[in-house]
Amino acid sequence: MKDFNYKQLALNELKWMTIYLAVAFVIMLFLPFPVDLVVALLAFLALTWYKRNLLIRKLGMENPRSRDIGFEFKKIKEFYKSIFSNASHSIDYGQSQVRYYCMKCGKEHREIACPKCGSKIKRVGL
Repeated sequence: MKDFNYKQLALNELKWMTIYLAVAFVIMLFLPFPVDLVVALLAFLALTWYKRNLLIRKLGMENPRSRDIGFEFKKIKEFYKSIFSNASHSIDYGQSQVRYYCMKCGKEHREIACPKCGSKIKRVGL
């Protein structure tokens, strides 16, 4: 995550917000009220679906054999698992868990105080 670029993220979100607003403005300019609301909502859902598929392709989570247009719940589940993976699932995604070692006796533990000697001073090891 060292190379994460917040400026690029902000520009990308600004680009998509501009696209959403431009599409909504064009729809509301040419269609009467009850129809434009429905069409704008459908356009919003279609753009969101396209943006999601684009993100899944960029992350390399797309199966090249499945080119169907339906909802791919398995891909969505994998995507959210990769985003919201916590420490208990970090081994599944190739990340290492942090280990704590007591500075006094050297015992590995995850508590605040060492269960062996009671010292609260610990060092972090990977």
